[in-house]
Amino acid sequence: MQRRQMIRAIGWIAGLGLVWAGAAQAAETASVADTALGGGRDGGNFFLLQAVNGQKVEDNALQASVRASRNRGPDLLIQQVERAVPAGKVRLSITARHAFAAPVQTLFRSESPPVEQEVEVELQAGRRYRVNGALDAYRHELWLEDVETGKPVDASLVSQVQDPEVAKAMAGALYTCCNLHYEGDWISDANWTDLPFVPAGARIVLKDYGRQRAQVLIDGWPMRIGLDYGRKQESREQFVGKLIVKDDPRQRLATYAPDVRDAIRAGKVKLGMTREQVIMSLGYPRSDLTASLTAEQWLYNTVDEQEFAVIFGPAETVVRVDAGPRVKSLVIAGTD
Repeated sequence: MQRRQMIRAIGWIAGLGLVWAGAAQAAETASVADTALGGGRDGGNFFLLQAVNGQKVEDNALQASVRASRNRGPDLLIQQVERAVPAGKVRLSITARHAFAAPVQTLFRSESPPVEQEVEVELQAGRRYRVNGALDAYRHELWLEDVETGKPVDASLVSQVQDPEVAKAMAGALYTCCNLHYEGDWISDANWTDLPFVPAGARIVLKDYGRQRAQVLIDGWPMRIGLDYGRKQESREQFVGKLIVKDDPRQRLATYAPDVRDAIRAGKVKLGMTREQVIMSLGYPRSDLTASLTAEQWLYNTVDEQEFAVIFGPAETVVRVDAGPRVKSLVIAGTD
């Protein structure tokens, strides 16, 4: 009897030791998230963790997005991925690349070459990090940032390559106010929520005005901005003036809580967001549907004309979103 009790005691102590070891191991990990932007027929930009200390990671945002896009044809459904990694000094392989839902699309579309980099960093246990960057006609940038502060872990991680001609054309660029959804080269005042988007803070140059539209360069790409619906409520100059801003909104974005930043980067809304934060994430509501930005509800649409309303409470923050289940999954953070 005493021998059995001793064996049980030893087993209990050993099990407790495993629990302590597991807790210690968990305490010695950080997390690193990928960043995925865009989506739809135009594909997306992916900033990915590829390997940790030479060991390839099991999954990333590109693989998850391609899986989620099966049976959707060329329509890329963006997915985010985050994983635990060892804390302390680690060697990370990170990459930036543009990709589509179907490989055959690369035969008909030109794209920026991938950017790859291997870095050594000191990760703090319990903190969240993100691979991020910019990938367009004249910027190939890649870095690891602290999710809480929004700042690169090490300034030396940022790499930049510019096309001199495009950089010259972008001289004097300002910034996009908010996430601007587009179809082809067209950015409408409808700002349909389920289309891919140019992120807030993209560099933009106004080139010329046409009838009810403006010709612009966004990060080196020719695009058009114009009014499809709100022509009686505002002029093209007023509309374009809202979307092109002098101050980089990413500086404000860096001051928001991490969950709010994540929602804005995904083009979604969450309860408690301010009006400014909703604009940065969803864009301005259509002026023909929402007469004033001080209104209790702002109305938006999907590309198939499903309307939804963002409702603000007395504290001037979002208290609910009135929409059907499918639209809620598209626009509310955390409902994927």
